[in-house]
Amino acid sequence: MGLAASQARFLAITSRKAYCEFESMQLAQEKLSITRDMAEISEKYQNALNQTTLVWDYDGSGENPYNLTYDLLMTPSVLNDYNPYLITTRTGSVVLTGALASAAAAISPNGSPVERSEAGFQEFLNSLNLNHVITTNLTSEIESLEYKYDPNLGYGSTPLRESYENIDNNTALRNILSKVELGITNNTTGSNEMSASDYYSEDSIWNNISGDINAGDAAKVSINGALAQTSVAKKITIGDLMNNNVILMYTLADNSPDWTNSESDETNATKRLQQKALETLNFISKTITGIFSDDVTTQLALKQAELLVINNFINNTVDSIIPGGASINYTDDRLNAAVKEATNLNGIYFSDSSGPAQNDTVAISLSNMLAAYLTYFEMALNGYNSDFYVGDTATNSKYVTDDPFYYYLLKQGENAPDPDDRTTVMKADFYVQLYNNICINGWTRNDGVEDEKYLDNALKNGTYFITSLNNDGYFYQGRYNESDCIVEITDTDAIAQAEAEFNTAKVKLTYKEDQIDLNMKNLDTEISSLTTEYDSVKNLISKNVEKVFSMFQ
Repeated sequence: MGLAASQARFLAITSRKAYCEFESMQLAQEKLSITRDMAEISEKYQNALNQTTLVWDYDGSGENPYNLTYDLLMTPSVLNDYNPYLITTRTGSVVLTGALASAAAAISPNGSPVERSEAGFQEFLNSLNLNHVITTNLTSEIESLEYKYDPNLGYGSTPLRESYENIDNNTALRNILSKVELGITNNTTGSNEMSASDYYSEDSIWNNISGDINAGDAAKVSINGALAQTSVAKKITIGDLMNNNVILMYTLADNSPDWTNSESDETNATKRLQQKALETLNFISKTITGIFSDDVTTQLALKQAELLVINNFINNTVDSIIPGGASINYTDDRLNAAVKEATNLNGIYFSDSSGPAQNDTVAISLSNMLAAYLTYFEMALNGYNSDFYVGDTATNSKYVTDDPFYYYLLKQGENAPDPDDRTTVMKADFYVQLYNNICINGWTRNDGVEDEKYLDNALKNGTYFITSLNNDGYFYQGRYNESDCIVEITDTDAIAQAEAEFNTAKVKLTYKEDQIDLNMKNLDTEISSLTTEYDSVKNLISKNVEKVFSMFQ
C-alpha cells in the first residue's frame, strides 16, 4: 500500500507540474502578444503625430483658421471674398451637393456642359430660390441690378464686381474729394502777397495765391504745366489733385526783406513752402480721415501715412542753380525747371537763380503728395504684402492711385457704397461665376463632400481638386496646396485623441502584463515546489522498489 500511495502521489505531482508548465507557457505567449500590441499602439500613436488637416486661412495670417467645409467654399461670404472655390473632378466637373445640385439640374439635367445665356442664368437663379439656396428678396435684388450677366464677357469674368468697385468706390472717392475746396475765403491781409501771419494762421492754406509771375513773396499754382489765375487756384479741390498735375510754387524776391535776416533766401523760401504744404496735408488728412472707415486700424494707418509724408516728402528737398536773366516771365528757365522737376519729385524742389535780381523759386507737387499719402496708407495697412511703394520720384514709385480697381475703405453714407448694395452685387457675382463654371465644365453630384473628413481625404489623395478665380479673371484647377487660402496644418485634435487612446490602451496592457508577471511568478514558485516534491517522491518510490526486490532475494 505504501508503494501504491507513493505512485499515486507521483502521478498527481507529475500531472500538476505539467499543467503549471503549460500555464506558464501560455502566459509567456500572452506576454509576447502584449508586447506586439504595445508596439502596434505605439506605431499608431507615432503616425498620429504626423497627421495633418486642411483649414481655411482667408487672410493668410495663420491666426484665424476655419474648418475647411463644403459650405464655406460654396456659400458667398467675406471669408471667401464672395468668390466660389469649386470642388472639381479631374475633368473639371463641379461637384455639387443637395440643393445646389438640384438647382444645377434645372439648366443641365444630366450634368453635361451647356451653352450660357441670360435666360439660362435667370432659370438657374430661380432654381436657387426654389431650392432655398437664396431668398426671394435676394433673387429680386439680383434681378434688378444694372450690371446683368453678359455671356460675351468671357469665361470666368466678373462684370458685376469690377463694375461696382470701379464706379462705386474709386469714382465715389474722387467725387467726394472734388467737392472739398482747398481755398479759404478769409484773406487776412487783402493783398497779393504772403505775410508771416498768413502762413501760421489756421485758415491760411490758400490765402494770397497770386497768378502774377512778377509778384515776389507770393504763392503760385501750376495746373498741368500752366500757371493758374488767382481765382482758379483758390477753388482747387482735393479731387483736382487726384485728376491733374498740380504744382504749388513760392517765389522769394532777392530784394525783398527776409523773415529773419540771418537766414538765406533759400531757407526762407523753403520754410514758407514747407509750411504751406504742411497745412495743405493737414487739411487733406483731416478730410480723408472723416470719410474713410473709422475703425482703429484704418485711423492708425492714416496717421502713420501723414507722418511718413511729412518725414519723407515735405522734409525732402532738392536744390539746383539756374542761370539768371534780365526778364522775369513764366517761360523763364528757372520757372520751367521748377514745374518740370517738381512734377516727378516726391519732395520739394528749389531753384536758385544766379542773377542778382531774380526771384528764387521753390516748388512741390501736391498731386504727388496726395498720391504718396494714400500709398503710405495702403502700405501701413498691408505691410510687406503691399504691392505699392513710394520712391524718391514718381517714376520709381507705384502709387495706389494708379490702380483703378483699388478698393478704399470708405465710411458708409450717401457718398459711399451702400453695404447692402455691395453685398447684393458680390453675391450676384458669386452665382454668375458658379453658373459660368457649371455651363462650361458640367457638374456631378456627391453629397459625401459635406463630411469634413471625406472632403479632407478626397483633396489630399487627388480624388478632387480646387478650381478658383485667378487675378486674370479666369478659373484654374489645381491641387489644394496651390490655393492661397487652404493650408495644411498639424491636426492637434487628432493627435490629442490618439494620445488619449494610446494612454488608455497602454494602461490596460501594462495592467494585464503585471497580472501575467504575477501569475508567472506564482507558477514558477509552484513548479519549483512540485519539482522538489517530485524528486522526493521519485526517490521514495525507487527505494521502495529496491526494498521489495531485496526481500525476495
